[in-house]
Amino acid sequence: MSKNTFWVTMIFVAAIVGAFLGPALAQSLSTGAMLTFSVVTLVAIVGLIVWSLSNNKSGEKADTATLADARAMRAPEGKARIYVTRRGFVAALQGMNVTLDDTAQGQIKSGQMLMADVAAGTHRLHAAMAKGIMANAGTLEIEVGAGEVVVIDAMFEMSALKGDAKLTRLEGAKARENVHATKLILWEVEPT
Repeated sequence: MSKNTFWVTMIFVAAIVGAFLGPALAQSLSTGAMLTFSVVTLVAIVGLIVWSLSNNKSGEKADTATLADARAMRAPEGKARIYVTRRGFVAALQGMNVTLDDTAQGQIKSGQMLMADVAAGTHRLHAAMAKGIMANAGTLEIEVGAGEVVVIDAMFEMSALKGDAKLTRLEGAKARENVHATKLILWEVEPT
């Protein structure tokens, strides 16, 4: 069982336990105490959501022709093409900052991808959550040859108190599926 599956299961179990124990707890508290508890809880949840999304950037979507070129999954002559795709529901709305070769910079959320046409050789990919105080960054070195197409899946994997940005190289049908199921976002700072 993956970490994400484990924590989704734990949240589901906690919700069910809360549904059964909540009414008993509510009856034992006075109306004023219950109202105060509800307001404080709501404010804390809204505050956490606003804080976690505060470093998000709205990336510019690629035009139709660029998206069609990306979905063809062919590298330009003499170059290699690297895709960084992000899918999944864990921290889906929180931006993930992606850096390629310490120069190119972009941010993607779930359902989005970045694409870079690069020279053959070794390239370094770094991914970190926009609000990464309790999250570890992920790094991956990618060796590419001219004409090669590489698809990297960037996901956020939760544990009890922190999470990890995880970068995984995809192959075959899964790679094509990720490229065709995500929207192309342009880099904030283009790859050199």
